[in-house]
Amino acid sequence: MFSKTYLCKDCSEKVTSLENYNQDLKLCNSCVLETISRLKLQVLQLNIENKDLAQRCNDQNIPVEEKVCLTDFKTQQDTLLKQVKLNETHWASIPSGQLDGDKIAAFEMLSTPVTFEMFDIYCLKNEIKLPYDEGWGRESRPVIHVDYYQVQAYIEWLNQQTGWQCSLPTAEQWEYACRAGTITNFWYGDQSDSRMMVVDTTQTMPTPGKYPANPWGLYDMHGNVWEWTSSKNGSKYVLCGGSWYNKENWLTSSARNISFASGSYNNWGFRLMRAL
Repeated sequence: MFSKTYLCKDCSEKVTSLENYNQDLKLCNSCVLETISRLKLQVLQLNIENKDLAQRCNDQNIPVEEKVCLTDFKTQQDTLLKQVKLNETHWASIPSGQLDGDKIAAFEMLSTPVTFEMFDIYCLKNEIKLPYDEGWGRESRPVIHVDYYQVQAYIEWLNQQTGWQCSLPTAEQWEYACRAGTITNFWYGDQSDSRMMVVDTTQTMPTPGKYPANPWGLYDMHGNVWEWTSSKNGSKYVLCGGSWYNKENWLTSSARNISFASGSYNNWGFRLMRAL
């Protein structure tokens, strides 16, 4: 008896049974399970487990076929991430390891500082005054003139919108991610190199720009803007990374600055981490 063969568009596996093939997604069952995993954002928001997808769709008057349910979730996810100007390609995976003998668990980190584009959408949706850009431009430049309290308010909003678990990294997590497994002054070596970082300029620069990412996919870890962390030094918070305003010797992987939570300047920004 003739049996039609289906080809999975993700893994190129040939499937001869519709029981093991999703016609709508054009995926084999194994890749469907991977698709479900990638949709953990919606799963978290709806507080359901993968096995309950079809039932939840039925409860919400969505056609109960799993293939339709998955497509609907994917559409919701894409729409949501466009609204917050962030998506999965913005995140870099940081493996577990050690820094100065202390264990660092794996996490994800935003590959660039949070930009005006990312932050402005939060301000516009919540009718909050936009932070000043010094006339340098907004879009993909790191957001500046935001204090610690404003940063935390943005993070709370972002987590509510997405179901993610974002936060500021600790100073140790930040340095560990910056080093990307190196022990030199900079992730690229011991000697400073202005071709590798935004330094000694007159303003912030778009990110990512002409400067390369470190081995773990993080841009502008040396320079552009000092980045808020969740770590404290006494009553002040720690910032890492140096900025466009500073000299090259300020921009090492272990560089630190401190400020009261209410401080904000035109060379300070922030970068997010995300729990796995």
